[in-house]
Amino acid sequence: MKHMWRYIYLLLAAAAFLVGTGLFGRDVGQTNVDWVFITLSFLACAIFPQIAISSVRNRNAKDLPSPSLSRGFVGGWWIDPGQCVLLTTLLLCGWFLGSLFTLPHANHQGIMIVWWQGAMALGLVVGRYLVRSWFRGGST
Repeated sequence: MKHMWRYIYLLLAAAAFLVGTGLFGRDVGQTNVDWVFITLSFLACAIFPQIAISSVRNRNAKDLPSPSLSRGFVGGWWIDPGQCVLLTTLLLCGWFLGSLFTLPHANHQGIMIVWWQGAMALGLVVGRYLVRSWFRGGST
């Protein structure tokens, strides 16, 4: 089962990529994405992994399992937040990369949505890097 998780995560990332391309339809409606919202989304996604892992580490005295693409979940967000952040980052990056294919035919609203998706994906990547550097001696 250990080798099977990599393929499961690859299929999930591919599904997020296909959703990002708009293959399953995309109606943005009256979405109004501006640069302030994009900046706040980036900051929130960069801070979220630290808050999630710090709160679980403060609640539990034991070490948390390390996130890995070769294993499944030990529990949910309150038991295995590193694995959940890894999966969320993987899905958001797939969603963003898929949405890049919509840029040639996108209007201004669609372009801003792609920027928003990129800001969230980059924020989670930066947040995961900060968590790994801050909690290096710990579990993640």
